[in-house]
Amino acid sequence: MYLGFSFVFPFLLIMALLQGGTGLLGTLRGWRPTLILGLISAFIAVTPVGGLPLARWMISFNANFSISLTAILFCKVLEISFGVKLLDKNTLLTCWVFSLTAGLILYPMALGLGGFDPYQAGWGFSWLFVVVGGVTILLLIMKNRFAVVLIAAILAYNLRLLESTNLWDYLVDPFMILVSCIALSSRFLRKLSKRA
Repeated sequence: MYLGFSFVFPFLLIMALLQGGTGLLGTLRGWRPTLILGLISAFIAVTPVGGLPLARWMISFNANFSISLTAILFCKVLEISFGVKLLDKNTLLTCWVFSLTAGLILYPMALGLGGFDPYQAGWGFSWLFVVVGGVTILLLIMKNRFAVVLIAAILAYNLRLLESTNLWDYLVDPFMILVSCIALSSRFLRKLSKRA
């Protein structure tokens, strides 16, 4: 199951890059341009390079692209294609803060900082499921759409869509942390420039 899903993130990334490149020529919205770019993206993703499809080469950069990062990229591609904005600024802020917090909890300790390894909690039912479930319910009550992303991550975990069998990998990945850092830093700098 995960082999097919491993093409989703690379396909979306290629699509976003093509949209960015063709966007320099003008806005390309609607079904026809999206279908053409989608077909080109799919062709690029499955093109064999050294015996492997190009999309599978991305695994050498990151074993699992999280559902959170995939959802954000999907929403960006959809927004550029049709002008539909599924994730508002508040949702994205929640996503950045959640991802950065999860990364700060996970990665330093998983690399040996301290005597506790939170990565172990991602296998089987544990406190991690309770925390993610609680955060999801709280976000649903607050009508924050990031709850839907968390629900998608939990469903993807149950369906084993990624190569990993650890819930952490469905929630966050190093590239998601990097994107979160850049987004939060940009937001902070914009606020500082407005005050000046």
